Amino acid sequence: MSTIDEHTILPTLESLDVLDEIGELLAGSGHVSLHADNGLVVDLPDQLRRLLDTAARSLRTGSSVTIVDRARMLSTQEAADILGVSRPTLVKLLESGQIPFTKVNSYRKVAMLDVIAYRTLRRAERQRIVEEAMHSNEMEGLQVTDAARADAVAFVSGKIDEDELVRLTRARYGLG
Repeated sequence: MSTIDEHTILPTLESLDVLDEIGELLAGSGHVSLHADNGLVVDLPDQLRRLLDTAARSLRTGSSVTIVDRARMLSTQEAADILGVSRPTLVKLLESGQIPFTKVNSYRKVAMLDVIAYRTLRRAERQRIVEEAMHSNEMEGLQVTDAARADAVAFVSGKIDEDELVRLTRARYGLG
């Protein structure tokens, strides 16, 4: 198990009700404090409040949450897991210069910050591709359905790859 997995929180059915309440509390404009059993009361700083609000929203939608230091150096397997690619694919990305890395002895290490930057660029490129395709469909008089938009969101987020998006689109329009 990677250290990334050790810092990942998964939502549970039991936590959904309390997550709704926490979300409402964190989204409000009043100040929020933590109260410990020993009587200690600490006001929640704004940046921690925003972090908790984001985490609670993600957990409520069924997504997992992982908190990792952006400066942390990752193994190639950890970086591959974050990007949703195989380790050999990640190594190709590293060796082609698409993602910077350093070598420690014979091991490649990748900065979390560089993995996040690559993922952000990849998502932006996917978003551009989807927007062009939807615009093209609309120009040709094809309706862009809610299902097509959901597929586009899945593609941009990396949940499905380009081949799967094409397969779904072709099937939707009776082309495949």
